Amino acid sequence: MSSFSPASPMHDDPARPPDPRPAPARRAHEQPPHLRTQRDTAAQAVRAATPVPHDSASLERGLLPQLVVDDDAFTSASYYAPSRAPAWLGGDFCDLLQSEDGTVHVVMGDVSGHGAAEAAVAVHLRLAWRTAVLCGQTHVQRLRLLERVLIAERPHEETYATVVSLDFPPDGRSVRVMSAGHPGLLHRQGAGIRWVDHRPSLALGLFPGQTDWAETELTLAAQDAVVLFTDGLYEGRTSYGRLGEEGLLRLAARHARLPAQLFVDALVRDASASARPVGGATDDVTVLHLGWNRPPDAAAR
Repeated sequence: MSSFSPASPMHDDPARPPDPRPAPARRAHEQPPHLRTQRDTAAQAVRAATPVPHDSASLERGLLPQLVVDDDAFTSASYYAPSRAPAWLGGDFCDLLQSEDGTVHVVMGDVSGHGAAEAAVAVHLRLAWRTAVLCGQTHVQRLRLLERVLIAERPHEETYATVVSLDFPPDGRSVRVMSAGHPGLLHRQGAGIRWVDHRPSLALGLFPGQTDWAETELTLAAQDAVVLFTDGLYEGRTSYGRLGEEGLLRLAARHARLPAQLFVDALVRDASASARPVGGATDDVTVLHLGWNRPPDAAAR
């Protein structure tokens, strides 16, 4: 009896001629099963990784700061509008935070450029500032940290950021200010209003490590307020030229008797109206109105 072994394929059997029939042809549009599986898996991954517009908007809204503090004695009013519609975030950023000793800390900044990359850098800077405040860092330490973050995260080597950092001590008698190339501010005193320039200084990222920032102090009387803004509020063109600092101050004087939020809304509305005949505002616009609503030293009594 001969032994039995599994048969080899017919074309490998020398005792049997090869099958003359051609192998079945694959249709031109048909891919091998393993390639179809890879293609389908890749398509599913792309669909899963691509956010729908609703998710993207929800994400951006979630990254916006809550511009209030849990202290009825401190008032804030704000306006924030990125230029890249319909986005919720732009290159401008701002935040405020109250520490355990009652001091209210504030930041406003403007990253050069208007794209999504600049908006992402602005989020990094805001969160870095917030972390620095919670860690008890001084103005200078905060700005140094923000410059390091900017250099690490900026999309282009020429990207820079202007920043102003403020501390409102709880006695209400003053505000300490440190600016890195940021525009001046408006000081509201009763029915009067004036422009206050910061000490000239370098913006973050222009000459890394070459810091020339210095703290200044602005005296506040009862019910005084400070209004911060980015240059998008007044740098736009109008039918008679650039609005500028003097033009913005004139607009502010018209509404000097309005309460905080109405003042902010009126200021933005008038600045936007002046730019409308020449195409409207083209830059991000941010405004913060800040101040104690109790007499100085009331916290100590």
